[in-house]
Amino acid sequence: MASEILNLTAQIVTSHASMTELSPKELVQEIKAVYRALASLEKEAIEPEAIAPVPRPRKPRKVKMVESPEAKAVEDETKLPVGDPDYMEFMESREG
Repeated sequence: MASEILNLTAQIVTSHASMTELSPKELVQEIKAVYRALASLEKEAIEPEAIAPVPRPRKPRKVKMVESPEAKAVEDETKLPVGDPDYMEFMESREG
């Protein structure tokens, strides 16, 4: 792996040095900086951070429908179950 980092460092520094003028001292500093950066990236790849578990989506709660006394009274009066198309027509006719 170290030889791969050296090859990548050489490619990166050569590419950058061909575009800019660097003194020998600056060139050495750049080589060291690029090598350190690539080595630190390699360590991160080997030692990944602990990933927090993904929370599960909650299941929808089952809700029991409770009929109001008014709905029960209307249902008893019409003898039609709530939600029935005939019931809906009856309610529309009651509203006027």
